[in-house]
Amino acid sequence: MAWETWKTSSPERKLLWITGSAIWFGLLLLAARAMDLNEPYLPFAIAGGLIFYLRSVPKIQEQICWVLLSCGFALVARFPHTHDWIVAGSSVLALFGFGAFLMLGWRWMWSEQLVRRQAVAMLAPAASLVFFVFSAQRALSLANVFYPKTYDLYLYVVDGSLGFQPSFLLGKAMAAAYAFRVASALTYLSLPFVMALVYALRLPKGTERPSWDVITLLMLAGLGGWALYNVVPATGPIYVFGPSFPFQALPSRVLPKLFLEQIPVTGDAPRNAIPSLHLAWVLLLYWNTKGLSRSLQIFLAAYLALTVASTLGTGEHYFVDLVAGVPFALFVQAVVSPGRKPAFSRRAIAAGAGLALTLGWLLLVRFAAKAMLVSPILPWSLVIATIAGVWMINSWFASAASSSLQSNNVTPAQTLALGAHG
Repeated sequence: MAWETWKTSSPERKLLWITGSAIWFGLLLLAARAMDLNEPYLPFAIAGGLIFYLRSVPKIQEQICWVLLSCGFALVARFPHTHDWIVAGSSVLALFGFGAFLMLGWRWMWSEQLVRRQAVAMLAPAASLVFFVFSAQRALSLANVFYPKTYDLYLYVVDGSLGFQPSFLLGKAMAAAYAFRVASALTYLSLPFVMALVYALRLPKGTERPSWDVITLLMLAGLGGWALYNVVPATGPIYVFGPSFPFQALPSRVLPKLFLEQIPVTGDAPRNAIPSLHLAWVLLLYWNTKGLSRSLQIFLAAYLALTVASTLGTGEHYFVDLVAGVPFALFVQAVVSPGRKPAFSRRAIAAGAGLALTLGWLLLVRFAAKAMLVSPILPWSLVIATIAGVWMINSWFASAASSSLQSNNVTPAQTLALGAHG
């Protein structure tokens, strides 16, 4: 059992465990001290460790120890001086994440073989998620160096061809409704924590092997998105219009006369507009809750809707970014295919269709933006066809996986176990 190997261990092994435990504690203290808590994405990712830890069902005594040690990290962490309760809340949650990583590491050191394997099965994916968020933030910012000018005007024209500017409309709604603004901001920033939630709940309780299916989904989406950002490098209306967003959009009658060219945007603005990885990641999480609780699926559906609103209303994305993100998510889902995989031919068809639709939207924005101004019917038809097509292909693709499971008499719970061992 966990923590009960002390009595039967040699003095040398006890000394080794004590030394290792002290080093692990020291490393986490240094990390807590060095972490910038003003940026909520990484604190939310670290806070996700507590989901993995609680998924391991620790005993009450161990949970008490975890809470006390987590509070101890507050002595070294540098809390931001801010009135933003989301940033402050993510900082506090990160302390419990550090405590969770500490306890999982100690459990691995101080337990018998079975419990050690179970600890690694939770610790490894939790750590991989933190590393993913940390590296993704820095990798996506590299495009700022290569593209001082962006295609934001092109994206703006395509959005305007719909008959209005969706990001400006939702931005005004957020400005007028405090509750909507807070819910949208929390949704936009808490994505790493929701990633951890879905990732941890997909792991069967008591599993002895780490799962890499969810982190593979997220990483492939990140790498693929980073590559596609080079096709149409752009930022978002908040970075182009600044204080004028969302109240002073260009009149629709001006768009046909607008000279389309790349425009300089502040170097601090990330060139990560199209396709929207934020939407793609949430959509992937939603698709992969099958077999989990109904309440989690309802939560993810609501979270997905709020993600659409928040990415637009905050000015971080144009509507066309989100449209391109939908088939991109299909491409990633088909390539990775968590759990029991359908036939290769179906995976290839779904992946090819998703990538083709994604590239189609990117090329349309770059080379045919003004063609969309002929009539709102044209862009709306393309949007509806894209979303409907992805829904049909994904349903066909998912049904193939379900048929494979039924033919092999595999239950949904076993499906998650297969994914955890894959």
